[in-house]
Amino acid sequence: MGRFKPLPQKKVIQILKNNGFKEVRTGKHITFKKRRDDGQILTTWMPHHREITVFVILHIIKQTEKSRKEFEI
Repeated sequence: MGRFKPLPQKKVIQILKNNGFKEVRTGKHITFKKRRDDGQILTTWMPHHREITVFVILHIIKQTEKSRKEFEI
């Protein structure tokens, strides 16, 4: 398993959009949503920071049900 490091916000947004997530709201945080084939809606968020911390990346992985590999260096 690779190591996690903070990632640039643009990279995390690119990963989410490449996986079908759409930006639905911007305030203190950016909110993304995706509807799965079974109708369930996955939702995640990230703060407006240049770099997204490892803690937030792990939270995004849990909420989006994505592979850790997509976010590893």
